[in-house]
Amino acid sequence: MLRDIYAIPNAEGRYKSGVMEVNNELDEIIQQVDCLLFTRKGEVLMMPDFGCDLHKYFFDTNWNKTAIKHMIESQINTYIYLDGKYKVNIEVEFIKWEFNVAMIVDLMINGKKVSSYLV
Repeated sequence: MLRDIYAIPNAEGRYKSGVMEVNNELDEIIQQVDCLLFTRKGEVLMMPDFGCDLHKYFFDTNWNKTAIKHMIESQINTYIYLDGKYKVNIEVEFIKWEFNVAMIVDLMINGKKVSSYLV
């Protein structure tokens, strides 16, 4: 049986000390989305279109958040097998501070927010 390997950072709320394997489908989907969001295109051998290139959007609100949302959802639909059981949605918002800009990506599975990413 083939398995994917993902790392959950210790600082993240889903990290469980001593747990080596996750068999929960929702956790697997969240880990796959984590990997997809923070991989640059071209970093995965033989999959040049895998990844979201979110680094391009750092500190810039000139991007269309609807276009970014559709790009992320397209990547999810292409690379993550959901088996029809799960409906995955993404919400994208830009936040401006006095000297900084951030993008927040919220991940919803079956209408429930399960993760947020500060980019």
